[in-house]
Amino acid sequence: MTVILIAVLFILQLISFYFLIILNTKLAKFKNLEKKQERLMREMDDTISVYLAEMKDENDRLIQELQRVSKSETQTNAVKKEEQIVRQQEREQPPSLTKEESTVEGSISLDHEPRIYVPKNIVANAYSRQQQTGVKAEARVVHSAQQPTETTEKEEAKPLTLEQQAIELSKQGKTSEEIAKQLQKGKTEIELLLKFHN
Repeated sequence: MTVILIAVLFILQLISFYFLIILNTKLAKFKNLEKKQERLMREMDDTISVYLAEMKDENDRLIQELQRVSKSETQTNAVKKEEQIVRQQEREQPPSLTKEESTVEGSISLDHEPRIYVPKNIVANAYSRQQQTGVKAEARVVHSAQQPTETTEKEEAKPLTLEQQAIELSKQGKTSEEIAKQLQKGKTEIELLLKFHN
């Protein structure tokens, strides 16, 4: 009987060791899983912080660009106001003055006025617009000479949108970089416009 009791106790001890080993492996798996989750959380925190830093940089660049554009707009508005003031002064000049006298007075008054410097990109943009409108005006004159019965409403062409300008330039065989430089837009923006059109 003691032998049977010893055998039963031995078997129970072996079974308990087996269960202890199984519990130990499960605990090890949970610890590994916990470590993996902590590592994933750290990686997610790092990626989110990098993403937020990039967004902050983009926002800062956007704010700077908007400030630069608003400054250039105020400068162009100031130039337009100056031109209007000069025109009004020319209109208000007494008619008794001869052309020579008026040019002498105009040159004297211009020397005392402060000069306003316009940024180079605004001047280039205005110059290109003037050239485009000059080409359009010539085309309208030729077109009206060929068909004199058309009304003046049809002769007034609407200004081309950015997309239309980009498409016209691409038809002329220009690359997206050249189009972006001419229209003063981003290269990827022009590429997207052309892809959507095609």
